[in-house]
Amino acid sequence: MSVSYDSDALIDDATLLAVLLSERDVAAQIPINFVTNPSVSLSAACFGNGLYDKDDAAKCISNLLSVGYRRLILDIYWSVSHRTWTFCPVEVPAKADVTVSAYTSTISSSSATSTVTSAETESASSTTTSDAADASITGYVDTHGDTVYEIGPYRCTSGLHLSSLVEVLVGFFEDTKSDLETYTTWLVVNLHAAGSSSSPTKPAYAVTGDDLPNTGTERPGSYLGLELRDYIYTPSQLAKDRSDLNASWYEVESSYMPIVEYYTINRDAEGRQSTPDGWPSAKYIQLAKSDRIMVEYGSVDPQLADYDLNQDTSLIFTPNYMTSGVKISVVDNGTLTSGCLYEPGASAVSQANSSWATSRIPVPGGISTESTIDSMVEAIASITACGMSPMLNDTLFGETADSSLEYYRNVSLSSGWAWALGEPHGAGTGGGTDGEPAFDRCSIMDLSLEGRWRATNCSEVRRGACRVGNSPFKWNLTTQSADYSDISDYCPPGSSLAVPRTGLENLYLYKYLLTADSSVLDPTSMDPASREVYLDFNSIDITSCWVTGGPDVTCPYASNPQQLERKTVLVSVVAAVVICVIAALTTFIKCNTNRRNSRRRKRVIEGWEYEGVPS
Repeated sequence: MSVSYDSDALIDDATLLAVLLSERDVAAQIPINFVTNPSVSLSAACFGNGLYDKDDAAKCISNLLSVGYRRLILDIYWSVSHRTWTFCPVEVPAKADVTVSAYTSTISSSSATSTVTSAETESASSTTTSDAADASITGYVDTHGDTVYEIGPYRCTSGLHLSSLVEVLVGFFEDTKSDLETYTTWLVVNLHAAGSSSSPTKPAYAVTGDDLPNTGTERPGSYLGLELRDYIYTPSQLAKDRSDLNASWYEVESSYMPIVEYYTINRDAEGRQSTPDGWPSAKYIQLAKSDRIMVEYGSVDPQLADYDLNQDTSLIFTPNYMTSGVKISVVDNGTLTSGCLYEPGASAVSQANSSWATSRIPVPGGISTESTIDSMVEAIASITACGMSPMLNDTLFGETADSSLEYYRNVSLSSGWAWALGEPHGAGTGGGTDGEPAFDRCSIMDLSLEGRWRATNCSEVRRGACRVGNSPFKWNLTTQSADYSDISDYCPPGSSLAVPRTGLENLYLYKYLLTADSSVLDPTSMDPASREVYLDFNSIDITSCWVTGGPDVTCPYASNPQQLERKTVLVSVVAAVVICVIAALTTFIKCNTNRRNSRRRKRVIEGWEYEGVPS
């Protein structure tokens, strides 16, 4: 039985949806190597309980993708006997090599399913006396009807292979085609050799010669490149784009171009521009190229030392090409004491280089109290604020994400770097159209909240944050206070009203504002005007659609903003709305017209109707 994308992890909170979309959009032109995204180890989140079941794995991976994990760390194991890459750390016995005694009526306390006992018919020459206790394999039939083999500490089905992951990813990409739902996914693939089922607790044997994966379909790079060819952005494509920017990143619409201050640009005698270190923006990859995933090799077991990764370099990035681990230290309350990438006085990206920076989330032992959970959440916030992507490498509360998704959902959503908790408030309400006032539709940085953002009334009189030139890290303050519609007029010469686009940019602005004249700004003041600063970010046009560029900028996702504004609804009732719409169309529109329209796939989220991204 095949597996595919299957998630019931709907984020039905309008505020959380606004956070995810606004943070994605504000960073849309930042090169992808400087944008933070939550990462997760599938070994911890999906298999931390030792169960490697293909259906449970599909549900787990689907759930993790649904709640915002953009970077998946995958451990796969080369099975010499089956000549395939499997998720199970040990060789799973073939049915032909297993003698199944009989099914019994005994109920397993761990699986709540009927159990079955089997014995592996393996050659005695490969089983030593000390391994004899491991040679007996027991199993049970799970709720999906698959036999789960209990091999030492592992419980594995026979059908969980690399192809299982591909099916989930393709399903996810197809289900999230729209410009509102599209995100880039990263896959880090760690290669291991599967251990012997006769000695599952011992290291695997070295794999050499003909036992190595040799054919194209056996190589992860070739296989993934083939199966994901409609979605993958490859090293060869990156090299081609870098070699001639005029014909790649600079050929598209200006809003898709990466911010040039983040990479080196070279020009030849003919004026052709190239870059040795630049990366495209997410908007370029997702919308201009319609690509969805990038794949990198991670670690490789010593047992696979003879495996030649170079054959896959056109399809999969080499180890650590898209990963730069940063060690951090935190105190009990989750505050970072070392590892932050903020460098006081830095004005250039090279001085505070956060390219592909990743840091493991410190998970307190047991996570059994509210204080330890708060500590972990605070650490995640500090990691993203300091320019690093938080990586979860622990099984939370001993539960995996297919059955206890809430824990993993909270970690992912805690990785947001911009908005304060509960902000932007009012995301699920209307207002601001047909002459109505735009209540709480402009963003401010609140110094009393360590630089987090809040939504405020656009008529409030505040100072504004002005970017100096195009520098990511240099800021100014407006010379006087004004409401949002006029505040940009008071930026000092050489600067303009702006909004931070990454966690690290936000930290630089916050640190700058803390040094401002205390008679102008004071984080401890009871007067909001003394601790709040306007950012160039508003949702005046449409609730939950946050844009930059001033009060007159329109939402890019809606063809009729006023109509869509009045239709704003929570995602949790989307299904009911769609049913009503379909019923109305059936009644009032001719059948032949209805059939033609049904070919165009549309969705409704937050009351916005939109088309999918062109493929």
